Amino acid sequence: MSRSSRSSRTWRRKAVAVALVAAALGGGAITLAEPASASVSQGYIAGTGSASDDWKDEGTLSSTSHAKSNATALVQVLLWADGAKEKDGTTFDYADIDGKYGPNTTAAVKSWQKKLNSELGTHLTVDGKAGPKTLDAAGESALWNSSSTTVTYNGWKHQVVFKRTSGKYYLKVNNSHGWKLASYSTLNVV
Repeated sequence: MSRSSRSSRTWRRKAVAVALVAAALGGGAITLAEPASASVSQGYIAGTGSASDDWKDEGTLSSTSHAKSNATALVQVLLWADGAKEKDGTTFDYADIDGKYGPNTTAAVKSWQKKLNSELGTHLTVDGKAGPKTLDAAGESALWNSSSTTVTYNGWKHQVVFKRTSGKYYLKVNNSHGWKLASYSTLNVV
């Protein structure tokens, strides 16, 4: 699936929101279900239901927050999938996925935030921190495969697959390492 499909999903979401507001103003009763809540206190990146909504309530990852973790590695996989730019202007490489949120990852997240803003019309603060708003914007490309436990992320450059089991996200950086929990406090994917 291309990013144009992602933009199409964003447009559909906005259209549904407009319809809901219009119905509410017209006197119609609307009941909205609360999304599943996740937090850093759970200890891992979590999600249930639609994969495109999974990451909007996650914790912030940065050079000072969960800087060495599998959760950071998950963000780095997204940077690679979307072709984010490093501080020297080159593309964030697969070899850069190390689970460590250093200056290179910070620069790549800033590049990614700028691209999300321009491509999707989001209004993210370009601060180099992968917080709930940035992750939610990226989540627009996450598709839950209901026949299995996989979530596919359709990046601008690469497609990647995560495993989601019992509400927990797992990632595989190198096939020889197997699936690892996207933990905020553990770094064992590389």
